[in-house]
Amino acid sequence: MTGYFRHLLRTLAVGCVLVSASVGPAGQTGSFPAATGTGGPQTADQMAQLWDQFRTAQLKASQISGKVRQLNAQIAAETARRAQLQGQIAAYTNQIRQAEARRASDVAQLDLTDQHLGALEAGIGDTTGKAADMKSQVQARTIDMYKQGPSTYLGMLLSAHSFRDFLSRLHFIGGVVGTDRSKLTALDQLNTQLGQQKGQAQQSRTEIAAAKAAVEAETAKITALRVGVTQASQTLAGAVADDQAAVAEEQGLLKDVEAEKATYLAAMAKLAGESSSITGMLRARQINQSYAWAGRKVPWPVTGPISSPFGPRINPIFGTPEFHTGLDIAVDYGVPVKAAEAGQVVSSGLMEGYGNVVIIDHGGALATLYAHMSSLSVRQGQTVTRGQQIGAIGCTGLCTGPHLHFETRIGGVPVQPLNMLP
Repeated sequence: MTGYFRHLLRTLAVGCVLVSASVGPAGQTGSFPAATGTGGPQTADQMAQLWDQFRTAQLKASQISGKVRQLNAQIAAETARRAQLQGQIAAYTNQIRQAEARRASDVAQLDLTDQHLGALEAGIGDTTGKAADMKSQVQARTIDMYKQGPSTYLGMLLSAHSFRDFLSRLHFIGGVVGTDRSKLTALDQLNTQLGQQKGQAQQSRTEIAAAKAAVEAETAKITALRVGVTQASQTLAGAVADDQAAVAEEQGLLKDVEAEKATYLAAMAKLAGESSSITGMLRARQINQSYAWAGRKVPWPVTGPISSPFGPRINPIFGTPEFHTGLDIAVDYGVPVKAAEAGQVVSSGLMEGYGNVVIIDHGGALATLYAHMSSLSVRQGQTVTRGQQIGAIGCTGLCTGPHLHFETRIGGVPVQPLNMLP
């Protein structure tokens, strides 16, 4: 958008010369009359109307230019803010993705732990059943031994009929005792295994509780991140809307520039031919004159600082390049303007861009021009001497403040005045 606006202003300013630079380089074509004081608006009211048109368009273009610069800065800021928000959304989205991956891992671990706990609980049930059965057998055997009394095994041995029978009974008793001992050992082992399984089950339950807490924490974090994404997205939508509003406003301002461009160019089109008209008039007068001013100097017509030099310059309103055909010398209203050299006044009157202007032909192919004066002290055809007052400082025609626009022309072509001034 900024590039388009610059292009538009550049197009608007092409051929436009502000202030006393309302004349272009030599050779420019146009439809203005020669600088003889005839043709074009000649009354103060007509000149004031033309000046108002020019200044209105110039002021509006300047204001619009500043407003568009502000809008461009606003759009740049909104673009940066939008990029920041997009970065936040991307970061939130990445964090959500990571949190969901961690939650998925926690859920998978929770499932494994649940399966392990199920297996442990099944094992505990089996072991508990075995332990209960073994305990029942041991209790039954204990009760049976209690009923038979402590002399049961001894009576069996003493009632043996032979030594072989004794040994057989002794072996039987040993087997019974061994079986009882094995049952007791097995019961003890089952109880130990049951304790271990219960411990593992408790650990699994603890792990499951931790995994559930981790899942809940990740879920809460994901929820918070999604809230952040929603808020950032809403803010981003607002930033986009602001951008669109600023762009729409800027486009409206650009349309205003286009409208003011027509007004501005309408006023400036009337001024484009003055310089070429002056060039043509002077060339016709000086066609048989040889240049006779090499190495010679003429005095300054007024004393003051140069506010705008001769040659290429940047348009102060539009920032575009243009050509200034003379020197602007800043002087207060009413200060006398003096002829730089003796000669004949070939034009003295009102022109649209130059305002009140005097042109003097000094012979030897040299002419000088004095523009924007508030009043004229000489008339066309009059012969003047060096230093003679020809008018007074003012701001007529297209100008922005009191000054003298001073030109030196050789064969009608504007040249650098400083080359002829001391």
